[in-house]
Amino acid sequence: MQEFSDAIEKLEDDHDKVEALFERIKEATEKEKLDLGLEVANLVKIHMLLEEEFLYPALRGRGHDDKLTEGLVEHDAGKVLINDLLSPATDRDAFPAKVQVLGEQMTHHHKEEEESDGVFSMAREAGIDLAAMLNQMTARERELKTELKSSDLPEAEMNYVEISASQ
Repeated sequence: MQEFSDAIEKLEDDHDKVEALFERIKEATEKEKLDLGLEVANLVKIHMLLEEEFLYPALRGRGHDDKLTEGLVEHDAGKVLINDLLSPATDRDAFPAKVQVLGEQMTHHHKEEEESDGVFSMAREAGIDLAAMLNQMTARERELKTELKSSDLPEAEMNYVEISASQ
């Protein structure tokens, strides 16, 4: 198992793993695309949960809340696709296209988080105990992966995306 010195190193490694899976999917057979697509959707879901439970709340109120809000809205956009991909009722013919769009969205989102003015830099500058956060994230990730082995994870919950009633 990879050793990290802090939560940001772990999250950056997650980004690399997810992006590598999306690259593998581009060259995969149809059957492999389905299997890899389900795997990457669950990995992204777990990664977003870790960020939303630990990193983003630790940064809220320390300036640049607009970046945090944008990141959470981007998470929601990904969750719409992830919930659809992981649904037994999803259209399997559209599955590869949905995985491709999810990959494009996540690559864009990862780039923004890793920029010099992104949330990862904000976390390093904020003086947050990122080593302690790593321990919390690692424990939570183990719980989620254990849950995933025995059943599906619950549908990803939205942060800000709201559907307004139109009349």
